[in-house]
Amino acid sequence: MSRFQHIGGDAPTAPTPRGAAAPVRGYADFMAEADGALRRGRFEAALRWYGRALEEDRAQPEPWCGQVRALIEMAQPLEALTWLEQAQRVVGESPQLLGLWAIATARTGALDDALAWCDRAMKAGPDAPEVWLARAEVLYLNRQGRLAPATLDKAHERAPGPETARRCAEVALTAADLPTARGWLERAVRAAPDDPLVALRFGVYWDAAGHPERAHRELTRALALEPGLEPARLALDSLGSPGLLDRARAAWRRWTRG
Repeated sequence: MSRFQHIGGDAPTAPTPRGAAAPVRGYADFMAEADGALRRGRFEAALRWYGRALEEDRAQPEPWCGQVRALIEMAQPLEALTWLEQAQRVVGESPQLLGLWAIATARTGALDDALAWCDRAMKAGPDAPEVWLARAEVLYLNRQGRLAPATLDKAHERAPGPETARRCAEVALTAADLPTARGWLERAVRAAPDDPLVALRFGVYWDAAGHPERAHRELTRALALEPGLEPARLALDSLGSPGLLDRARAAWRRWTRG
């Protein structure tokens, strides 16, 4: 297996001061830590916490999904597919896992196969937001972007809230669909005005839209909210240059790997 095979045993720990709360333990606590790390972009930490959750209960699909989402964010689609194969053997074919299979497959460039995985995910669970997010990403990659915005709407209908809005924005922004990305970013920032990841994405959006002064403001705000957010710092250094999003993604991967 890969370097992630034993990741479950390396969850971050720290001494517990006298009188402090008890250390994190148990499936629910591990999942809470993992989900929080994933939302904050701390993907290596998320992998470790999801691994701890899997040690507690391998029969639940959520930690498998979390592992795969983190690997996809780290630009490791082949590694994600390996984890999906393991998950399928353990928990079967949940809609969320099938949707992630479509995304990971699309990231490898196998778009026809990715569409087939989307169809399987839709049949398995059309009410799962991950299924619609996956379909939107595959549609964009397959040059059917005109169909993607309505698909993102379907994702948000199934799980309204700032995290889904941010994920919708990320799908559109990655595909350079700036009008759709802006709409979702505005919804996300209204719901979660202090989310550094929303500020980072808005900064990248404004730079792509040709407004470096607004981009500077949002990226500076992202760093104020999360001082160690290297992609925001890199984006600030690269304002106005072509390929900002790609360089920010590369920095993102370096930062999350510690």
